[in-house]
Amino acid sequence: MDVTNSIKIHGSGEIIAQKISRDIQNELGITVSIGVSWNKIFAKFGSDYKKPNAITMITRDNYQKIVWPQEVGELLYVGRSTKKKLMKYGIYTIGQLAQTSRDFLVLQLGKMGAVLWQFANGLDDSPVKKFDEHYNGNERMLKSIGNSITTPRDLKDFKDVNFIIYMLTESVAMRLRETGCFCLTVAIHIRNKELHSFTRQLKLEKPSDLTNEIAAAAIKLFKDNYDFSSDIRSMGVRVTDLVPNSIPIQLDVFDNEEKRVRQARLDDTVDGLRKRFGNLAVRRAVTIGDQMSCLDPKKDHVIYPIGYF
Repeated sequence: MDVTNSIKIHGSGEIIAQKISRDIQNELGITVSIGVSWNKIFAKFGSDYKKPNAITMITRDNYQKIVWPQEVGELLYVGRSTKKKLMKYGIYTIGQLAQTSRDFLVLQLGKMGAVLWQFANGLDDSPVKKFDEHYNGNERMLKSIGNSITTPRDLKDFKDVNFIIYMLTESVAMRLRETGCFCLTVAIHIRNKELHSFTRQLKLEKPSDLTNEIAAAAIKLFKDNYDFSSDIRSMGVRVTDLVPNSIPIQLDVFDNEEKRVRQARLDDTVDGLRKRFGNLAVRRAVTIGDQMSCLDPKKDHVIYPIGYF
């Protein structure tokens, strides 16, 4: 929470945190750990720094002493995959990340590299979002869901592309269903080995969260817009124009709606099996038999900070 406007009434951030801690302990009988800082990222870091009952103050004077020596994986939004990439370049601590060239991080991690550099240097200035009980987190936060991947080898033909499209779409569609949303638009991003890139998108005929329909749209976009004049280095699939899956959908007497219902049930069943046994437990035949078969885009995907995207 942002207590900037409460300081004159209730005292400093540390005093307010102490009062909150006492009130929770007196009323609920539980302890809490609270982080206090001038930005959200370090406040969150402080809340995890000492447990189970502590208040950690991170200021502009002490953040290098408290935050920088910690493992880079302790920084918000540095997941397992990103941590592995950073360690490959000798970046083991948050301080090393902060002192790394911003341009180098962007080259290796894309836009997220610049974001993490700002986080590590205490430069996050995104505002605290107001809580609105009338909107759930999905409706308030999500505008799109996507996965992209730089493949271990260049994609040379449509068989390779079909493999990657289905692999990415399985992840995107499953995450879409987890959020309780339908999408109205499907987009693909292509970058070839010369690092030329483009993005194309297609409007769906009706809102959908079905894997087959999203994949079909992505495949159509690719076939209509790429001629393999150069091998492909990376691909992405994204769904946008999200709407709650509770909205009514106009049925079409000429479409096979029964087939769509069966497909939805199948997707839900597969989702359940993957959640129980892992994302690679159930796979399409098209995604088997290649050195890239072990890739798991859903497990490795990054949720981007709202303040920057």
